[in-house]
Amino acid sequence: MHAQYREAASIERMSSRGGFLGRWFGKKEPSPTQEEISLEPVAEIADPAEIAANEDIAIACAAGTAGGVPLSESLAAFARLRATSNESRALAVLIARDDDLPLPEDLAIRVASALADRAESARAIPLLEKRSSPGALLLLSDFEAERGDIARALALVERVVARDFDFAGARERLARHRSALGVTAPAPAPSNSSTLVGPRETDAPFVLLREVARGGSGAVYEAEDRELGRRVALKIYHDDSRGRKQLAHEARVAAALGGRGVVRVFDVDLDHAWLALEWAAHGSLRDAIRSPHIEILDPLEKWALPLARALARVHAAGWVHLDVKPGNVLFDAAGRALLSDFGIARRVGDSAPQGSFGYLSPERMRGAPCSPKDDVYGFGRVIEDVLAVAPAPKWRGVADQCLAGLDARPADGTALETLIYANLA
Repeated sequence: MHAQYREAASIERMSSRGGFLGRWFGKKEPSPTQEEISLEPVAEIADPAEIAANEDIAIACAAGTAGGVPLSESLAAFARLRATSNESRALAVLIARDDDLPLPEDLAIRVASALADRAESARAIPLLEKRSSPGALLLLSDFEAERGDIARALALVERVVARDFDFAGARERLARHRSALGVTAPAPAPSNSSTLVGPRETDAPFVLLREVARGGSGAVYEAEDRELGRRVALKIYHDDSRGRKQLAHEARVAAALGGRGVVRVFDVDLDHAWLALEWAAHGSLRDAIRSPHIEILDPLEKWALPLARALARVHAAGWVHLDVKPGNVLFDAAGRALLSDFGIARRVGDSAPQGSFGYLSPERMRGAPCSPKDDVYGFGRVIEDVLAVAPAPKWRGVADQCLAGLDARPADGTALETLIYANLA
């Protein structure tokens, strides 16, 4: 162990910062009582002098503080504590520290895992619910499955695979939870789907440049309009006959809701099952999160507020998008956010079709009719995903309110705008 951690000066440096470390190591503020932090049945927290004497607890607790120790040092200290009688005390201190100053993601996941090993999963869940990294979401999904809430577990795994399909253990859980709920996975594209546009390419008004996305129902290409020379996003359904009805619905709803913040429809051909849409030069929000492209994501208000305004227009017109997720938020050449894919949009009060589980509201999972609050919930999940790579403290409150219970959630996009302005003030 490094010599500097044996010196009292290291504790003095921690305590000089005030806040949590000041309370525990320097007595700058009164220490919270056991009742205040409600940590039973974890062992009682020792007095500050005893904690200060334990170097590993001090090192673990200093993670993520200004001038604190490297995360690798804190993780190593916590690993050593897990093999000692001090584990219970360390867990109590770290949980309390997280309430005062959030722990780094990796350390929070280690603490949650340790609590699970002690049959204290109920204590770990609040710790994980404040986080949105794939590792935290996957661990939380395991806890939810353990409690019997398979629908919630599936929703969490869906959010993981939406960001990283190859994340360790995600696909296995996805298949297992879908099977348990009797949920049919999206059908794979037919083997000849990629050549469907081939025979008619010379007759179509577009030149295909590259494929940019593919799903169970179709593929999206970057294309160029032969006559006008402009770039478009060309969405082509795999099956002409089966996709025609959904394609017509998507085109009509998007055209009816056209305006600022909604992707523009340029052309549609129901006979050949294609739809030409405004080209998003900067890709999707999902792409920006995966990369990550901080220059696009930060500050959040430059795209999230216009997205809320677009939802307000959708709701004012009596529609619910029902598939608000990072893959359906696009960025044009100027970096403006565009809401896309109205394929499953429905009128307020209609029956809700299946969407992306990671972004479904709890009431929609239970089969409730469509409500603008479903889109507000999806918006909250989107913000939560972004905060994992582009922290913005003021937006944490927005996400939490959007993900709150039905009665506490903003009623629609207009109420969501009001909430955002209140949090950014």
